[in-house]
Parts: sequence; C-alpha cells; structure tokens
Amino acid sequence: MANRRSDQEWMAIFQQYESSSLTQREFCRQNNLSPSTFFAKRRSLQLSNESHQSAFVRAEVVEQTTHYQFTKLALANMTLSINEIELSIPQGTPVGYLAELIGALQS
Repeated sequence: MANRRSDQEWMAIFQQYESSSLTQREFCRQNNLSPSTFFAKRRSLQLSNESHQSAFVRAEVVEQTTHYQFTKLALANMTLSINEIELSIPQGTPVGYLAELIGALQS
C-alpha cells in the first residue's frame, strides 16, 4: 500500500530538500521517494500557496522581448546574464530551486 503523507509532511520534506545540496533525483533516491510523485506534489503545493506568498513574477516572451508583470516589489534581486538574456531572481528564492534552474539551463 502506498505511503500517504499529509501536506504538512510534504512541506517538511520539501524544506529538507531545499536545505540540502542534492539534486531532486538524488534526494528522492536517498529518501525512497518517487521522483514523479515528489515533483507533482511539490508543484501542486506551490500552486495552492501561490496566492498566499508568491515571490515570482510571470513573464511573457513576445518577439524576443520579455515583458514582466510585477505583483509586488522585490527588495533585492540576483541577476543571471547569459549572452543577451537576463534572468532576475527575487531575494529569498530557495537554493534548491536555483540549483535545478541552473542545471536545466546548462543542458
């Protein structure tokens, strides 16, 4: 029978993951978690919490121009520049998410 976890248990798991230096896949392997379940539950909880405390902004690419719609003012941002592309990351973005993002950009 599958091990059912509450949202609070999942949040604790995600906090543990974010404070680790492991990739999502390695974290799941070490903690006996299905990567697909981990990703789906993480995304589900992020969507449900988005209205409460979203630090991210939605961006839309139109004719090689990016338009930003800010929902609230960030105190300090980190900016990654690759060739002619700049990505602004809000203060307080989880380190685990940044590691995944940078890994995805490398491929």
